[in-house]
Amino acid sequence: MTGDDPDRTPDVGIPGAMDQFIRRNKLNWKGETTRTYRKSLDTFEEYLTERCSEESVVDLQRWMLGQYQDWLVERDYAAATVQSKQKQARRWIKWLESQGLVEVGLHLAIQPIRLSDEEQTSSDILTPKQIQQFLTYYRNSTRWRGTRRHALLEVIAHIAARRSGIRALDVDDWDSDNRKLAFINRPEHDTRLKRGESHQRKVVLSSEPAKILDEYIAQYRMNKHDAHGREPLFASRQGRPTKSTITNWLYTATQPCIMQECPHSKERHSCEWTKQTKASQCPSSSSPHPIRRGSITWQINIGRDPKDVAARAATTPEVIRRYYDRPDLDAELRRRITEFDNIDICKHADPTDVDEDID
Repeated sequence: MTGDDPDRTPDVGIPGAMDQFIRRNKLNWKGETTRTYRKSLDTFEEYLTERCSEESVVDLQRWMLGQYQDWLVERDYAAATVQSKQKQARRWIKWLESQGLVEVGLHLAIQPIRLSDEEQTSSDILTPKQIQQFLTYYRNSTRWRGTRRHALLEVIAHIAARRSGIRALDVDDWDSDNRKLAFINRPEHDTRLKRGESHQRKVVLSSEPAKILDEYIAQYRMNKHDAHGREPLFASRQGRPTKSTITNWLYTATQPCIMQECPHSKERHSCEWTKQTKASQCPSSSSPHPIRRGSITWQINIGRDPKDVAARAATTPEVIRRYYDRPDLDAELRRRITEFDNIDICKHADPTDVDEDID
């Protein structure tokens, strides 16, 4: 009589164990978590294959796992990315432990690096001044005004919308008469907002960005539908764009050579970076997040309440303070100057003294 030994630890391959980990956790994860873990575990699997040629989870050794940090650093990953990938690999190993596939405590071989405050926050930003320069150029351009790249940049610059929000937008979500744009969570149609229904909102655009959006819809929007019959506001040739496609659009839209001489001494007509698939290689172009950061900084610079900015951008005041708001020193001073420019310690001893002088 033959049969499996219930006490025998199964010999599970590393790729299969990673797939099983994702399947087991997928129902508990929201938004981009599944994709994030898949990408991180693909990186870890690449390391295990390249450096160690390991095929089974039973072959995992502490020393080899600890060297994952060195391998990531050698590939010039940012410190925050190194830490993130370490944590996700470590969680996978803890799951292996829970399944009895490896020795308990093996995950301790991966010690995530500690980050400084500066390393925890990205400083990449398309400054409000740079955004203004791009939009001024696009608005005055007979070639580019109202095109998809222009309309997309207007919307993100004025709302600080994420890619998931941009991707979720339909033509019907734009109320032209009232200049309102609705961000609606539709997970059943593969357009989930980052935090689901909690990120649903309506925002208003000022007259000029609204006019640009109308021009885009009337003149340049591709007449395409997605797999569910919906009309994406920012449509690609295939219908609803992927988030990576939106990223490539913005890399292309923010290349400085579109409005001035190339800072890298290249000729635009012959530069391969001007191709959408190569635009991310341009050192001076910008991905969506720095534009979002610049938009949030601008909104606060002009006196908007951080709570209102947070609601508009689908985030929180605390996250804005820590990760997004990046004023330069002059802008930071201008925010405070109306509060402090007329106070005098010899005249003002009480809040009511200041109020009376203002009145």
